[in-house]
Formats: sequence, C-alpha cells, structure tokens
Amino acid sequence: MVGVASGEERSYPLECLSDTHGFHQLLVGLAGRVDVEVEGRGAAVVPGSVCVIPAGATHHYLGIEAANRCRVLDMAVGDQALDALFERIRFLKLPVAAVRGGNDQSLLARVAEAPLLTGPRFNLARLTRIVEADLAAPWSLATLAEVTHLSERQLRRGLSALTGLTPWRWLQRQRLMRAARRLATEDTPLTTIALDCGFHDAAHFSRLFREWRGTSPREYRRCHRG
Repeated sequence: MVGVASGEERSYPLECLSDTHGFHQLLVGLAGRVDVEVEGRGAAVVPGSVCVIPAGATHHYLGIEAANRCRVLDMAVGDQALDALFERIRFLKLPVAAVRGGNDQSLLARVAEAPLLTGPRFNLARLTRIVEADLAAPWSLATLAEVTHLSERQLRRGLSALTGLTPWRWLQRQRLMRAARRLATEDTPLTTIALDCGFHDAAHFSRLFREWRGTSPREYRRCHRG
C-alpha cells in the first residue's frame, strides 16, 4: 500500500471475489469491463470509469473480459483531504485519455470534480454474489430478475450481452463451476456436491458436467487431485 503518489495496473479474474481492507482504494478502468459492487451499490468499470471505495467498505468484483485492465490506487487513512474524498462510495466518469495518459497525482486531482457515472443497470458481480451464496435454491427467471431489480426481458438481454448465455444456462454454469472447484479440492461424495450445487441428483450432475468439461466428475477429480 502506498500514499498518494503511485498505484499499479491489475487485471481481475473471471470469477466473483470479495475484499475488505483498512485503506482507501481508487479503481480506474483502462480496458475491458469489470463489474464492481460496493456495499450493495454496483457499476460496470469500463475505460474512464472510476470507483471510489472507502476504507472498510466490503466490495465484490468480477472480470467480464479476460483482457480487462484497471489502475488501482491504495491510500492510507488519516490524511484529511483524502479522507474527505473517500467519505462515501461513488462511481464516476473521466475522459479515457485522462485515465490512460495522466499520472496518479493528476488522476487523483481530477476525481474530486468528476461527474457521476451513468451506465447499464445490470451488474453481473451483484447477481453472481447473490446466486453463489445459495446455489441450491430453486432459482427461477422471476427470482433472478427480482434480485437484479430488472425485468425478465432486461435480465435476458443483459446476460446474453455479457456472457452469450440464457439465464438458465448461466445459472447452470455457476453450479458447474462451483462443483468443479469442490471436486478439485475436496473428497466430498459426488452426490453431496451435486445436491449442494443445485442439481437434481448425481446422474443429472454427471451428464451436464461431461457435456461441459468433456469428462466425468470422477475423472476430473482424479486428474486434479492426483
């Protein structure tokens, strides 16, 4: 962590992760898209987008494209001017040339006067976080739309644009990815994993897993567990 002077470029993984830290953070979009949710408020961080994350605020992030890049500035608490800048969560917009060409000091100076970001309402990080918290729930299109505060049509269009998947296929993919992570790290019985991840039974899970990965859950576990 540094003071005001410098930051670093990062790419965010294509899975929903969470973080909370005791310093302020500025997340600036340089390329691609990262969906971010901070204490229930979300936005798409694209080139020129700025996310102001106060110290102690729990945030969730999800890389939408593998080539995403962000400039990240971590700043210690205790400086009066900085603390005032980070007194609340905000999503802002700056000219793309300014975020790509300026230094961190000038970038920080621009943030105080930056206009609020307006963008798509659909936030995949928020949806992923909520669904992953209870994958075994009987999710329907209506309940998925409800948690995103969108209509069913808007949800379909948003998911298709970002992932190329229908809501049902997207939900199935989240369940399969969770199951794959567990197969690679646990000795839990296949039936337990299948039910925990929202599949009807082990046979249903095995069929879908083979379609997705080209191998059975048992073979996948064997390859990843040695």
